[in-house]
Amino acid sequence: MNYYSDKNESITHCSIVHELLKKIVTDLGTREFRGGYKKPIINGGLTYEDYVPDSRSEYIQGIESLSDILLPQYDDDMIKAAELYNKEIEKIEKELEGKDVRMGDDNHTMLIRKKLKLVRTLFRELNLLLKRTNYLKSAAYSEDDLEDEEEE
Repeated sequence: MNYYSDKNESITHCSIVHELLKKIVTDLGTREFRGGYKKPIINGGLTYEDYVPDSRSEYIQGIESLSDILLPQYDDDMIKAAELYNKEIEKIEKELEGKDVRMGDDNHTMLIRKKLKLVRTLFRELNLLLKRTNYLKSAAYSEDDLEDEEEE
């Protein structure tokens, strides 16, 4: 299945996976993790606050997005790993149920630290899935090439 953009470029499932992996590995995973904050900006004598996103949350969201896009490729091992991840996230959420969680407070810091540990394990499992399924090697072929081979 191909999706088209305004630039007449097709976007395949494989290209989305590659772009997400590239972003996680070369951008989100290689910079210092820090919480989000407001940074004062002076423009033409006026001061306003610009929000700098929480890099830890961006990393978590990137890996969760990769997990979502790879869902059709899941094997039994990955299904178990994803279920374990979801159960652990639910436990953390139950721990915080009824508590006031605000960006930067102790509860928020604990939540992010626990989620980071879990999401790193999830990312490792996703990489093992890609290796087990030979997904990255098969991605060298376009989806149309693979469909042509199936028809023969």
